[in-house]
Amino acid sequence: MFQVISGLGRYPLMEEAKKILADLGSEFPSLTRTMTRSNVSKGFWMFFPKSFCKLHLPANDATIVLEDEAGKEYETNFLVDRSGLSAGWRRFSLDHELKEDDVLVFVLVKPCKLKVYIVRVVYTPERYAAGSLLDLKDSIQKSSSRGRRAKRAQ
Repeated sequence: MFQVISGLGRYPLMEEAKKILADLGSEFPSLTRTMTRSNVSKGFWMFFPKSFCKLHLPANDATIVLEDEAGKEYETNFLVDRSGLSAGWRRFSLDHELKEDDVLVFVLVKPCKLKVYIVRVVYTPERYAAGSLLDLKDSIQKSSSRGRRAKRAQ
């Protein structure tokens, strides 16, 4: 598992992910995904780009195996119409304690098997404070827009 202390941007994490891909070579199809709230909590859903799905994943709903860096395997349900993983993804996410902004590198090693490399974000005090401020700003914007809608409804 790779750990990268990140400033306020995701670039150091993506750079580390690019290094992983370079080390692996281009023999296998791969993609990177930055974890969002819906990937690691509330819903636990993992979307893939439709282009990747059409080129490399089954044309019908199927079981996709995720293999972590230690070799442990997790069965997930791949839903073609949704271009993503559902059942099984939650267990993988929780077992690996995935956090928002972690970057995952998925490498298709067999037709229905993805090797997963995790590049972890390590929250520095500065990043934590900045994230808290952004959450506060978002909360203020949402509450003020609710107030405007309530006034219009009167």
